Amino acid sequence: MAKPVGSFRYPLKNIDASDDFLKIQSFDYVPPGLNLSLDTFAQKSSDDEVESGGYGPKKIRGTVILPIPENIRDNNSANWGAGQMDPLQTIATGIAMKGISGPNAVADTAKATTDAFNKLISAAKTGTTQSMVQTFFATKATEALLGTGDFQPNLSRQTGSVFNSNIELLFSGVSLRGGFGFDFNMIPRSKKESEQIKDIIRFFKSEMAAKKGAETGAAAGLFIKSPSVFKLQYMSGGKSHPFLNQFKICALTSMSVNYTGSGTYATYSDATPVHMIMTLAFQELTPIYNEDYVDKNGKIKKTLTGTGY
Repeated sequence: MAKPVGSFRYPLKNIDASDDFLKIQSFDYVPPGLNLSLDTFAQKSSDDEVESGGYGPKKIRGTVILPIPENIRDNNSANWGAGQMDPLQTIATGIAMKGISGPNAVADTAKATTDAFNKLISAAKTGTTQSMVQTFFATKATEALLGTGDFQPNLSRQTGSVFNSNIELLFSGVSLRGGFGFDFNMIPRSKKESEQIKDIIRFFKSEMAAKKGAETGAAAGLFIKSPSVFKLQYMSGGKSHPFLNQFKICALTSMSVNYTGSGTYATYSDATPVHMIMTLAFQELTPIYNEDYVDKNGKIKKTLTGTGY
């Protein structure tokens, strides 16, 4: 574990109860490991991520206090996509479900297959259903003879109809939230503040950089260790901001510094640029779940402040 790097702030003025600011703390990254079990997939709260390890141990490596940036926003998303299941797929799925459940799986599967076949034959005596069955077997015969064939276009050509796809929007999984980008205008007003800005820039550059590790001998250079991870928190005075969003543990994915923030190169007598713009982009390590908002009893968590995540 690397040594702590200290605390920094810009601007240097004292913070009182009426000031809002962004607090950024860095931690050593702790990998989740491969000891997987059902318990592994139980979602931890954002507080547990820091306090109980996993994505950052208790020991803070460094802290930076910065003013609330302009144009702050949060974003949430969930993966939903169109799902389809035509009648043949419905029948096949129903048969398969019966075949893998119950004490008489084999007998149930056979009976379900027979029932489905009888219903199909009964419905296929007249009309579009009859043409559907004919087209289906004709398509299969074409595939056997020519190696190609497409049932749905053939059915449409024959009957002017296609299978009801029973299309529906279905949940397909969670996603990580989009990154958070911040721009900080830094205008040093004293020699001490100039040094503080330099330390802040150096802090983020070093903390986001991968580590070569302490291996020596044959293992030297074989592996590199993960950069530090960060906890971001909007603050109002000395407390969590009562309205703005919260963050999960983040990685600093990119950083840039514009040393000519006003569009012109200008420095003080000691060569410190008079206006700099530092841009940081963070990405959360884990998705957002409902359990991050509510406890086991369905009540809003006491640790949740502002609008939540």
